[in-house]
This record gives sequence, C-alpha cells and structure tokens, in this order.
Amino acid sequence: MRDILIAAALAGALATPAAAAKLEPSAMLVASTPARDSVVAAGTDTVELSFAEPAEVLSVSLRLPDDSEMTAEPEAGARPGDRKTRFRFRLPQPLQQPGSYSLSYLLVSRSFKSLNGFIDFRIEGEPAPPATEETAATEPMETEH
Repeated sequence: MRDILIAAALAGALATPAAAAKLEPSAMLVASTPARDSVVAAGTDTVELSFAEPAEVLSVSLRLPDDSEMTAEPEAGARPGDRKTRFRFRLPQPLQQPGSYSLSYLLVSRSFKSLNGFIDFRIEGEPAPPATEETAATEPMETEH
C-alpha cells in the first residue's frame, strides 16, 4: 500500500510541471508588426505575427478608423492548415487613413483550441471628420428642373 501511495505522489509531482508548461493566452503572441500600441507610417500593407508555439492562424481582420473592416490574406505560398510560429499577411490595400486601428486574429494550437487576440495601433495624423448636416448642406446637390 505504501508503494502505491509513493507511486501516486510521484506521478502527481511529475504531472505538475507539464501542466505548468501550458502557455497563458497573453504569452502566445511574442512579436508583431505592427507592434501593439505602436504608431506606423501610412502605406503599411502587411501584417506579421510571431507565436511562442506552432499555430494555425484561421483569420486576420482589421477594423479601420471609420469602423469598416478588411480581411488580410496569407502571403503567397501559404497553405491552409500550416502550423508554424511566424506568419505574414497582405492587406487588400495599403493603410492610408490616420487614426486608430484594431487587428484581430484567430488561431488554434497545441495549447489553445481557439484563441482570439487583438493588436491596437495608430497611423499619425488627424482622422477625417464625420459628415455633418452643415457640411452636407453646403455641398452642391443635383436637382431636376
């Protein structure tokens, strides 16, 4: 009986480091371009993500300052189901609009069945003001005679 208790205690002690080795969600992303909370130049047209363990990135989308969204596409040669630690994505068009952006990615890995991460960054400059009734009234309107 004593041998069984010792074996059980030993098995529990050996299992603990393996459980502790599981990544925390905040530790999964090790680097990105654009970096979190960075200011980037207008014309940015790629996104790079580096992870702590091999992952499959299922989607990458970007919310623009005007609240519209665009979806980034994997670089040429990437295959669906690729599990690796570094990814590069192309945006459908270069970013030009000054203001705040929010990048969202969804991945799966050994440690995560599903992990959604976010990276906020900015393009310097003044965001375009929203249209108001006053500016709409001063714009020429076409009328029928």
